[in-house]
Amino acid sequence: MTKKLNILLLTLITIFCPLFLSAQSGMKFADLVERLEPYFDKEMINDIKKQLPQGSDFTIWGWDVGDFSGDGNIDLAFSIKLAAEKKKVMEVYLFVDIENYLTKVGQVPFDYFEMPLEVGVSIRKNACYVTRKRKQYDWLIRGYSFTDGTLVLLDEYQTFPYGRYTRETYRNYQTLRNTEKFIPSSKSKEDFSADYSVIPCYERGRQIFKGYVGEVNPIDIDYVPKGAFYWTGKEDASFSVSANYDNQFIYMTINVKDDKLVSAECDTCISDHADVWFSVGNLSEDRFCKKDKDKIEFNTNADGGVFCISFFPGDFIDRSKTNFTISTTDELEIFQKAATKNIKVISALRNDGYILKCRIPFAVLGFEHSPVDEQNLVELGCTVVLHDFDNQFRPEEETIINSSKFSSLIPASYGVLVLVPPGKWYGEAINIYQDDIMKYLTEYGF
Repeated sequence: MTKKLNILLLTLITIFCPLFLSAQSGMKFADLVERLEPYFDKEMINDIKKQLPQGSDFTIWGWDVGDFSGDGNIDLAFSIKLAAEKKKVMEVYLFVDIENYLTKVGQVPFDYFEMPLEVGVSIRKNACYVTRKRKQYDWLIRGYSFTDGTLVLLDEYQTFPYGRYTRETYRNYQTLRNTEKFIPSSKSKEDFSADYSVIPCYERGRQIFKGYVGEVNPIDIDYVPKGAFYWTGKEDASFSVSANYDNQFIYMTINVKDDKLVSAECDTCISDHADVWFSVGNLSEDRFCKKDKDKIEFNTNADGGVFCISFFPGDFIDRSKTNFTISTTDELEIFQKAATKNIKVISALRNDGYILKCRIPFAVLGFEHSPVDEQNLVELGCTVVLHDFDNQFRPEEETIINSSKFSSLIPASYGVLVLVPPGKWYGEAINIYQDDIMKYLTEYGF
């Protein structure tokens, strides 16, 4: 691990465990009560006791107070170890002040490596962070918030040895912006990094509940590789993307904000449009690199499986002018060529831009049908690229906005289209009223 990460994690452990538990044996609830009295009145502390394991002996190893619900009131989180639990597992309890009653909104189990102190909590910036040590030099930090009755997973950070590298992975389940870094043990700067957006892709017709994010809106100057000088911000040009699938097709909706639309007035004229790039050549492998013992080979060369489908909105009057083109690194099979006839796109004007609705057959990408796995999320390399022109006579003033820091022939730089199977989700969200709602629905015959 790098020196910076060592310092960071030691600092986090110190913050997570303000007691630091010098005897390393935890403390009883009565000891925690003394520490909570400056923050909560006796009635609220009694609320806590009623919601803890009854008749079971346990010790508390870390705690913190702060606001992770964003309502301005003090909330509470702590980790406990049940005396009867023989496995190396801690329970993290999360309490929120709801109308002056400390309500348990989460009880999340976390494994530890050697000792209970390796699981700790810290509340800051309207989030509760839980850290745990999974193995030697292998750490996981998860951030949670509570809003409108739902405990939501905000983000997740991991750092662990990977060959001769320290690998750092960050996933933000709310902004859908992720990073990946490979840092040599002897250096402080990475040899390889990726900065990309995720497009969750759920089964068509599925309802997305509060706490899960189904649309990505990549707004960052880092994602503008061309024309940043001419780009004045999201009102000038920006986009959001959502996606769904069925057994045969990917359905994408690209909402574009554009203050000046440029439509092609001839076959060779410039036009605002969007590209959807796919890299599907290494689905069975780590998409960033190949690892053979300590030898790491980064996935920076496209041997095949790269597709670019460009969608043109046309003039919004003649539907025949809404069209697409396709290019690829591969020689298309007969069934892929036939499937290109089933690519569809429609467009429509909006007050602040336009919308593209696209249908892409899985067969074009080389799949006989949807590659969805019933048990696991499947990631397809995917980056959406917006081409924006403000003046049809000045094509050199084009602005390009990507959904990742992206190079078309470097598969590891692509963003991700995540195929989410039925019953699974991208992220986590727990509604504390779910059991009550199900109970009432059952009583009323649903």
